[in-house]
Parts: sequence; structure tokens; C-alpha cells
Amino acid sequence: MDHRLVSYLYFFNLVGDYYECHEYGEHLWLDSGRPVILKGLIQAAVCLYHLYNGNVRGGWRMWQRARRYLETGSPVYQSLDIAGLIRDIDEVFARVPADWYTEHRPAEEIQTLHLPTVRIRILDAALTNILSTWRPEPLPDHG
Repeated sequence: MDHRLVSYLYFFNLVGDYYECHEYGEHLWLDSGRPVILKGLIQAAVCLYHLYNGNVRGGWRMWQRARRYLETGSPVYQSLDIAGLIRDIDEVFARVPADWYTEHRPAEEIQTLHLPTVRIRILDAALTNILSTWRPEPLPDHG
């Protein structure tokens, strides 16, 4: 597995830094022929970044696009449970009041919803072990 995808998982699952994991995913996406599944994973991270920072509208709209990309592929991608990720993010948005989907709300207000933490399930024990001690390499400029 490419080190950038492992770094994406590290920032998504262990750190909860959706912006940083998006950066690693985007570098991999640009260098690997722009596969649709990676685009969906990148956008899933971006949707959570927006949502947790109060941009519910941006998060919801991004999730609609990400979901379409994720659904076009296999339910498992490189030992990652994509079908589970879709269900989990759907569950997050199910707990957000629907009338907020077109709004920006204070991040503190989002926190009061006690939304479930989304983690990508890894179906390979070896990858889980690698991730437990992972230290991402810095990304080069991709100008």
C-alpha cells in the first residue's frame, strides 16, 4: 500500500485531522491517475472537516459528491471497508438536523450534537499493525 494512503488513514483514524489526511490523499490521487475511489475518500475527509468546523452546508454538499464516487467502486478498497464508511458518514448526517444542511453553524453547536466518530474500518490486521506505529513522511510541494 502506498505510504500516502497509510498516512491518509493515520490522519483520518488516529489523529482526526481531516484536512491533513485530505492532503495525503490528494497527493496520491494526483500521482496515480486520479482514481474515482480516491477522489471519494478525499472528499469524505473534506466533508467531515467542513461539518465539524460548522460549515454544515459545505459538508453535506461534499458528502453527496463523495458518496457517489465511493459507491461506484467495490465495497472494499485495499482492505478498507468503503461500504462501512458510507454507512457511518450517513449516520453522522442523520444526527444533524436536516434544516441545518443549508447553513453554517458555530462549531461549538456542532459539538453539542455528540456526533459519532467516523473511522475507516481496516480489514487487514497487518495494515492495522503498521498504522499503530506509523509516522507520516512530510509531503513535497505539489505545485
